[in-house]
Amino acid sequence: MQPRQWISVTTICAALIQACLTANSLPEADKNTSLPRQPQANFQQYAGYTTVDEKQQRSLFYYFVEAEIDPASKPLVLWFNGGPGCSSVGIGAFGEHGPFKPSGDILLKNDFSWNREANMLYLESPAGVGFSYSANKSFYDFVNDEITARDNLMFLQRWFDKFPDYKNRDFFYHRRELWRPLCSTACTTHCPIKTEVQSENNSIKKLKFETVK
Repeated sequence: MQPRQWISVTTICAALIQACLTANSLPEADKNTSLPRQPQANFQQYAGYTTVDEKQQRSLFYYFVEAEIDPASKPLVLWFNGGPGCSSVGIGAFGEHGPFKPSGDILLKNDFSWNREANMLYLESPAGVGFSYSANKSFYDFVNDEITARDNLMFLQRWFDKFPDYKNRDFFYHRRELWRPLCSTACTTHCPIKTEVQSENNSIKKLKFETVK
């Protein structure tokens, strides 16, 4: 990603953060009507924080875009960029398969966006990645796979409480290969549908589903 593109992504993320500073538990509070210099869009988008540990004041940041057409009939896909350490918002949403792609100081429509076929949920995890954070800075010294998986599960439980319409939706997750242990523990152990999205050419126009054992 070129330097000017990173400037655009930074501006976008700053707008997302500003929009959710006063958010409460209702999804409407996390709704973003538009991003800076984005093209016209016919889908809803949300961004906000979900607390996963009140005692340590740890919260994970998400960006959620509904499907372009008939989102009520489309599955929910949870995306982790992995690493761990890569931003799912900065890389996944605005560098790979999100609805918009930066071009200079504007946003262009991404014709290969995955939200053409699914409701896309991008999660910044673990705390310390992207805009996710822990007020207890010592957390960054001892965070491990088990803690991260537990935080991911807590995020999902509370996110579904905020967006109850998606509780019974077909649910899939996609991740970079190095992220598998951290999302598998949270998703395949505790979620009723244990499937992954297999992509072709950075697109999910044609979906292939595989059960996770």
